[in-house]
Amino acid sequence: MPILAQDWYEPNPDYSSFYQGDVVRDVPVIFLPDRISQWFVLRPHPRSTKWVDDVLKGEICKWFEAFPEGNVADRWTHGDKEEFVAAKAKMMTVVIATQSCDIVQSNYNQVAPVYPESNAKENSREHLRENNIQHAFYLPAYSPHIPENSYADLSHLTLVPKKYFPKNTVNGRISARLTSLAMTKLQEHIAGYFGRPFGFSARDTIHHSCEYACIGCFYKHGILTKRAFNEGVKFTKCEICNDCRWLRIVPKGNLPEAQREPVITTTK
Repeated sequence: MPILAQDWYEPNPDYSSFYQGDVVRDVPVIFLPDRISQWFVLRPHPRSTKWVDDVLKGEICKWFEAFPEGNVADRWTHGDKEEFVAAKAKMMTVVIATQSCDIVQSNYNQVAPVYPESNAKENSREHLRENNIQHAFYLPAYSPHIPENSYADLSHLTLVPKKYFPKNTVNGRISARLTSLAMTKLQEHIAGYFGRPFGFSARDTIHHSCEYACIGCFYKHGILTKRAFNEGVKFTKCEICNDCRWLRIVPKGNLPEAQREPVITTTK
């Protein structure tokens, strides 16, 4: 069953602040220049009165020269092993990956750039729409600011100064805000891509024959749905919410070794 915008986005978001999962327009994202696989080092022009150490301390000169990194003998030896480098910045729509409680306190926000679904390979788009690609978080089209099905690319996660997220611009720049259900999906994607996954999905083989709790039912309907699965097969979708995310239910005091997976414990 495809992901629907009505399940994915809040219809009446609070515009008092930015939050994790917000889809935000007009954020500058930095990339290597096209067809370049390493940095070009920028050094003051020979006629400049500034030296590279001056520049690294914030005294910007008028002209720079660019050199391939491999052609600069003293590269990464100035200051605190720093360099000025050539980069390409593009104003893009992004998804905020920084935790909501850290957005105000941190000097930088981590963001993932958003690309249209048409950028993905055609034979992978069905998996993309089911949110089954680990590094790609699916964003269904949402008028007027997400005109086509898209995805946030977690493999391009980068830092952006918080100056680009002033509170007085929230209303004018948010393209969409995720629902609680979609937020847990984003967190699951982040955890799965950069660390251990949250719960089990259709990609996982069952290693313990026991009862499991449906994550989707909890966030969609506020109910506890339990289902028994047998060892050796793949997890399947919940018949109630049509989602496929499960947590293992274990008796109290019988947690998995080193708690290598999130679980629900019984009271007895």
